[in-house]
Amino acid sequence: MIRINLLAERKQKKQKKVELPFGETKKAFPFLALLAIITATTFLVMALVVVFLKMKVTELQTEYTSNQAKIAEYKKKIDEVKKYEVLNKAIQQKSNLIETLKKNQSVPVRLLDDISKLLPDGIWLSAVAFNNPQVTIDGVGYTNMDVVTFVDNLKKSPTYSDVYLEETKQGTVDKTEVYNFKLNFKVKI
Repeated sequence: MIRINLLAERKQKKQKKVELPFGETKKAFPFLALLAIITATTFLVMALVVVFLKMKVTELQTEYTSNQAKIAEYKKKIDEVKKYEVLNKAIQQKSNLIETLKKNQSVPVRLLDDISKLLPDGIWLSAVAFNNPQVTIDGVGYTNMDVVTFVDNLKKSPTYSDVYLEETKQGTVDKTEVYNFKLNFKVKI
């Protein structure tokens, strides 16, 4: 009988596999180690970039929210300023009106004072209406000459212009004959 030892050959084949690549493994190890280091470094850098970007996004979102709150606050302040400007304008108009009224307040007093100085004897006034600058006077005189004298005095005065006697009517007051008159003129202020 013939015996064939197959086991020995298998051992030799296994030994041959281990021996052959042993020299090539020494050359591949530094390359694989370098590749692993580069890959790990790349992942580490990418992770740091992601963390940095997330922090930056969070910071920008916080800043955006803060800016929105400031904008809302400034809008409220702007609205308040606009209200104050409108109020200030209304107050200024009222102040101007008051100044005008104060300025014109003395006009009726001066008007009555001047008219009383220009009244001749025998004339009395029943109504004086002042609508700046127009003045209307209703009065009564004993004679027509007294009325004409009063109109002439008004015409001579530098304070008044456009003196116009509208009407004169003869009438009676307490059984005395009088002349009712109506005249108007303008005041030079």
